Amino acid sequence: MMLLQELKKEKMKAAAAVKELQEKTEQKLMDELQRKDEEASQQVEKVQELAKAELAAALAKEKASQIEQIAEADLNIDALCMAFYARSEEARQSHSVHKLALGTLALEEALSSGSPIRTEVDQLRKSLEGIDKDSLLELALSSLPEDVLEHGLDTRMELKQKFNSLKVTIRHFGLIPSGGGGILTHAVARVASKIKVEEDPSGDGLESLISRVEDLIVGGDLSAAADTLTGGLQGTAAEEAAAEWVKQARKRAIAEQTLTLLHSYASSITFS
Repeated sequence: MMLLQELKKEKMKAAAAVKELQEKTEQKLMDELQRKDEEASQQVEKVQELAKAELAAALAKEKASQIEQIAEADLNIDALCMAFYARSEEARQSHSVHKLALGTLALEEALSSGSPIRTEVDQLRKSLEGIDKDSLLELALSSLPEDVLEHGLDTRMELKQKFNSLKVTIRHFGLIPSGGGGILTHAVARVASKIKVEEDPSGDGLESLISRVEDLIVGGDLSAAADTLTGGLQGTAAEEAAAEWVKQARKRAIAEQTLTLLHSYASSITFS
């Protein structure tokens, strides 16, 4: 009986030991599983952080690449815009140069016929707006007298003819002082004007003066012709008689100088 009790106690002890060992093993296993779970969670977090970092780096790289591409595209667009503007500006200037050349020819035609030149000058001003608004040409165009713009001016042929008609007056009144003279003075001047005396072209006589002026007219130097005639007749009654011819000759000279300047400018920008 005692043996059975002892055996029962031993069985109970063994069962308790087994149960305790089982509980410890289970607890150890649970602890190990929890540790593994925590390690796995940490690994997952590390992987996630690494993935986030790699993704952020990839995004930053992609963004930098996009920024670079956008900057390059902007440069290309700017270059295209500049090229387009340059072509447009070149085309605009080429058109303006063409209009300037045509306007210059139109002005030359109007001047050769003595016609009004208001329309031609206005067209030339518009042409210059596309080339050089502040050029010397605008100053030259502004120097043209208003009455020339509106009514035209004498042609070279008309000036030559008027000077031929004026020579009789010059020969007569060129010998009379400014302010007039007596009957005898006029009588002597009338007789002297009918007598042609050969003179040295470089001399101071009236025939020499007329010869020099005629040579300048033929040579196309109307400005010098006007100055020479004014200087030669200064202080005589003929000075006033010749004043209108001098004024017209100077207007013609200004117009022709402007035309010459226009031709030179048109040629220089056409072949530059």
